[in-house]
Amino acid sequence: MNENNLEYLKKSLEYLGFGKKLNDVLENAIRREIPTFSLGIETKMRPAESKNPNAERTETLQFKINFNRSKESDQYFLNNYLVTLAKKNDPIVREQTFDLARDHRITALQAYKLLSGLSLEKEVYLKSNNEQVAQGNEQAQKTPVWLKLNLDITDAYGNHPLRTFRPEYGYDLVKTLAAYPIKDIESPDKLQEVLTTLRNGNYYHTEMLIGNKNVPVSIVANPQIKTLDVFDKNMKEIRQETIFPDQDKAKKSQQEQERASEPQHSQDISQPWAQEQAQETDRKRGR
Repeated sequence: MNENNLEYLKKSLEYLGFGKKLNDVLENAIRREIPTFSLGIETKMRPAESKNPNAERTETLQFKINFNRSKESDQYFLNNYLVTLAKKNDPIVREQTFDLARDHRITALQAYKLLSGLSLEKEVYLKSNNEQVAQGNEQAQKTPVWLKLNLDITDAYGNHPLRTFRPEYGYDLVKTLAAYPIKDIESPDKLQEVLTTLRNGNYYHTEMLIGNKNVPVSIVANPQIKTLDVFDKNMKEIRQETIFPDQDKAKKSQQEQERASEPQHSQDISQPWAQEQAQETDRKRGR
């Protein structure tokens, strides 16, 4: 048995957030020289949106971690893992297989947040950086990218597409936060706390001035549309036009002006359904 390889795999499991619970069964499988095997682990999680650190753990998270042995040597590789999330009172079980190389070494906790519909920022080696690393360039830089799963669809492999938003996409979290009437981000230290919370894929619980009231809200980053998602105390989404009524009025006014300036087209447009009815009327009834 390759002891160095075993230690590397144990460290990989620890880095991914699985701790040391699987070390004994991992070593046993490698000693038996099983060519391909999977190890499983299950845990309970509090809902990601929960404000109470002592809230009941109602979400079941299961992992199936896949290993295989090299055909050319006695080395084993941790290729990917399947994660399954079952939420209380939700009949839909969410699944995703994360490939360590392709999906930027997503950790177990990051996988949970992504499957919960959240976005997070992670420093990764992009393709050009990976080539530099492979060539031994220690100066190769990691790039911060936002990650989000498209939970509405699955691809040919049954996975939800993992979307990446690079810096050139233009999502500036600092500017985005500054646009919202959030109560407690005036000091640099508090701003940094909010930034860290959102970049790690967590909800930040605060108050926001909506209308003339300070309303308790929970916010998360939404890099795809370059905004924040805002929820009330019951986790019901507060729409952007409610937060920014003046902007909404200006937008509607502009749309009305654009419609008014459009040329008027003739209303004498044939309507297929009217034509169908006319044909039906003229048709003789058969005997």
